[in-house]
Amino acid sequence: MRSLSEILLPTDFSPRSVDVARFAAGVARHFHSKTTLLHVLPSPNPAWCGLWDGDILQEVLARQQEDTCRRLKMFMDDEFPGLEVKRIVAEGSASEVITEYAASQHVDLIMMPTRGCTAFRRFLLGSVTAKVLHDVSCPVWTSSHITDGRSAAAVIPKVIVCAVELTPDGQTILEWASNLAAELQARLIVVHAIPSLEFHPETYFLEADMRRSLIGDARSRISKVVCNSPTPTAEVRVEGGNVTTLVRAAIEDSRADLLIIGRPIGGMLGRLRTHSYALIRESPCPVISI
Repeated sequence: MRSLSEILLPTDFSPRSVDVARFAAGVARHFHSKTTLLHVLPSPNPAWCGLWDGDILQEVLARQQEDTCRRLKMFMDDEFPGLEVKRIVAEGSASEVITEYAASQHVDLIMMPTRGCTAFRRFLLGSVTAKVLHDVSCPVWTSSHITDGRSAAAVIPKVIVCAVELTPDGQTILEWASNLAAELQARLIVVHAIPSLEFHPETYFLEADMRRSLIGDARSRISKVVCNSPTPTAEVRVEGGNVTTLVRAAIEDSRADLLIIGRPIGGMLGRLRTHSYALIRESPCPVISI
């Protein structure tokens, strides 16, 4: 795991952005991180050019930029005392600006709201967040339930759940989670879901043996990685069933503060990665997608 020395905090000034900013301040304080607050103004609608005089339009846009810079300068200023904070107002497509900035500045972690606040969008992953998750190469911190009674006071997790697959990417994610747990002195629980086998009475005992074999093999392979990690005492849970259900149960049983998962990155997706968006939406605690 790289040091979290550069944190990017995109904000739209919404209540959810305020909540995320409180978490970001706590993380930045713990890791002594530099934090960039980024607000993206949409590009002017081309139709305006035909309706507005050019000089008037430029004056309106300049005033909007000035007002936004002033607002960003004041945004959550009392949450970042003594921390190195940069504030940037940019223009363009929000997801593209965030992605390009993260790549050019070698950002270590993006922290942003998961979705909008309307009744309809609460069931969706916000389009900007979804595109950022797909396009960036650095980890992305999101949370769907900050405003659902979870306080930002305890921003440093004490219990971390890491959901993994038996793939090279899965090992990378587990190593990242293990390093973070060691850094934070947090309890680490590693969860792997085995696909449920269909029930056939005539082959019940054969399927039961196969299930035990799959679980045993998965547990052995994961435990081998865990034993050679910075958190060799991490708990390993391997069960059969629905991925989202099992991961959520592990979070709730352990009262975990953070979930770490892989995210869809194009090409062939593993079984867990096809559930990434559901895990992000359903998780009762913040999620870091690697």
